[in-house]
Amino acid sequence: MAGPLLLPKRALALLLLAAIVAHAPAVAAQDPPPAPGAPAVETVDVRGERPPASRSGSMSREEVRQLPGAFGDPFRAIEVMPGVTPVFTGLPFFFVRGAPPGNVGYFLDGIRVPLLFHVGVGPSVIHPALIRRVDLYPGGYPARFGRFAGGIVSGETALARDEVHGEGNLRLFDAGAMVETPFADGRGHALVAGRYSYAGALLTLFSPDTSLDYWDYQARVGYKVTPDDELSVMAFGSHDFLGQKTPTENITLFGTDFHRVDLRHDRRLSRGGAIRTGVTLGEDRSRLRDDRFVRDRLVSARSEWTQPVSRKVTVRAGTNARADSYEVGLLTGVLPPSTANIAELFPSRTDLAVGVWADASFEVLPRLEVTPGVRTDLYASQGTAAVGVDPRLAMITEVTDKVRVRSAMGVAHQPPAFVVPVPGFQPGGIRGGLQKAVQESLGVEVDVASGTTFSLTGFHNGFFDMSDPLGAAPQETGGCPPGAFPAGSIAGDRVRDPTGTTRCLPRFPAGTIGPDRTGGGGQGAESNTSRRIEEVFEVRSRGRAFGLEVLLKRKLTKRLGGFVAYTLSRSTRATATRTYIASFDRTHVVHGALAFDLGKNIRAGARVTFYTGLPKAPDPTDDATRLPPFFRLDLRLEKRWRVGERAWISVVAEWLNATLSKEAVATTCTLAGCQSQLVGPVTIPSLGVEGAF
Repeated sequence: MAGPLLLPKRALALLLLAAIVAHAPAVAAQDPPPAPGAPAVETVDVRGERPPASRSGSMSREEVRQLPGAFGDPFRAIEVMPGVTPVFTGLPFFFVRGAPPGNVGYFLDGIRVPLLFHVGVGPSVIHPALIRRVDLYPGGYPARFGRFAGGIVSGETALARDEVHGEGNLRLFDAGAMVETPFADGRGHALVAGRYSYAGALLTLFSPDTSLDYWDYQARVGYKVTPDDELSVMAFGSHDFLGQKTPTENITLFGTDFHRVDLRHDRRLSRGGAIRTGVTLGEDRSRLRDDRFVRDRLVSARSEWTQPVSRKVTVRAGTNARADSYEVGLLTGVLPPSTANIAELFPSRTDLAVGVWADASFEVLPRLEVTPGVRTDLYASQGTAAVGVDPRLAMITEVTDKVRVRSAMGVAHQPPAFVVPVPGFQPGGIRGGLQKAVQESLGVEVDVASGTTFSLTGFHNGFFDMSDPLGAAPQETGGCPPGAFPAGSIAGDRVRDPTGTTRCLPRFPAGTIGPDRTGGGGQGAESNTSRRIEEVFEVRSRGRAFGLEVLLKRKLTKRLGGFVAYTLSRSTRATATRTYIASFDRTHVVHGALAFDLGKNIRAGARVTFYTGLPKAPDPTDDATRLPPFFRLDLRLEKRWRVGERAWISVVAEWLNATLSKEAVATTCTLAGCQSQLVGPVTIPSLGVEGAF
């Protein structure tokens, strides 16, 4: 059971919306053997297809099951991909090539999903058995994706099978299951899945005053009206609740719910073409207390058309429209009076977004494929409108049968964003205009041996008018010159340093991280009306991110498999007069894993995670002023038994952060000196039974 995630400052707790309690995620079962002729089940890549040049990494679902610390969840594999930098260990919020968590979009079958993971370090909100693949596009992504100025995480659901099958798991903290069956002589199929947590009962043993609950559901029914036409409906949703009991009342600290119902028509065209049209209805709701909430009722429509024109040319195009009706009853009486006008950033209103896109893949030469594309989106909110035009270009060159060069570049726009993905929290009015990112990457991929690949990728991203309160730059006021004060000083008006000297220190907008990472920009100074928390949501910055990504991987399903993923990067932010390191920059991020077969259907694995500490001071000339680095060890052990020809059952023991490592996230400074503030340990020992048929 993980310990409570204790955040160092009240403002940082506000940014993450709750005092998050870590708890154990579910374990997904392995796919049963595929039916004859069925496609391989993949995550992040699909065998037999040439992946887009902007797609990062490749790992099958069975490999994900062998990845310690992922708990069999395909979406959890994203965190080990190169270019992905964690905010804190265990939390499912990431910077992707320098883009903040609020600028990373989540999609399932083209449906925008407000969040992917349950509260804290919980499992994903989609049962793993539904997932055919998960694609990570860290930049320069295909034109069919848009409205996010960072990366894209796209999940595709598994194709229906012509036999009854299912899988499930039972653990101390939650249980999950999926069952699918054909009907009408195979013309139709029906699927139900879900997960229910009873972790709250165990949590009360350690924290009697804390309440925790989560569950999710998925259902899908499809029917082939003709050999070329299929109608389907898919519904899915999620619930999370974190509360605190007091002698007089039960307080809701944080709660979220979202629901989606998607009606879809898929038609197969001649010469390998296809067209999909869909309409989605949904509702998102987040609560800070029972009567303080944000609700978004939405309707969206989309179309996607794909048509091979010849053996060397494929054309794709589509449209997307979405209307969001926001109802807000939030914050007044919850936050201090000095921050009450933060509600002005989240008014009740109706927002509209309409987009069109097109791209085409050309085989210019036998070993060179070029994919130009463009996307245009119109945004309207509170009487304000803005247009984003996003050109894209990707190229794949097969130097030999085993060596490929990939390049991708593009422009991406996005309205103002909340600090992390939370259902219903979308600032209104397009204040400050659209965010903009210019994304570029160039890499080489080599098939070293059977089941072993190596890739090396360089990237550069430029950000303009970016919503990034987590990594945003401090703003000097009161005549204090930039860089005049040493790390370890306390941001304020005038203070005495340890030598007794009185210094005038810079003032920072609430919610930004001060130069000594004390949060001294006024996050805790609610009495100072000039430092208002609403600035957290309005702060904009310019910036850039550049670096090198390395991935060496041998399939984890081999008798001995593993990988090493390394990211060397630098993220900076800028004002009109200076450039400095972003507050959440990590120079080195390393993931390494080994999985091995011990015989007798026993498999074991270990994974290490290492990354350098956050900067204490935003000074690009001094990399020594960083918090201590972080190291974590994850373990996994599984024993499996076959039951008949198709069924199996296994016992899995898994432990995230077996080293009980704590992470330094800030510095507390007094006149006596400075000391690192630690989070954790965020640790999840897990024991469960799972099976499939």
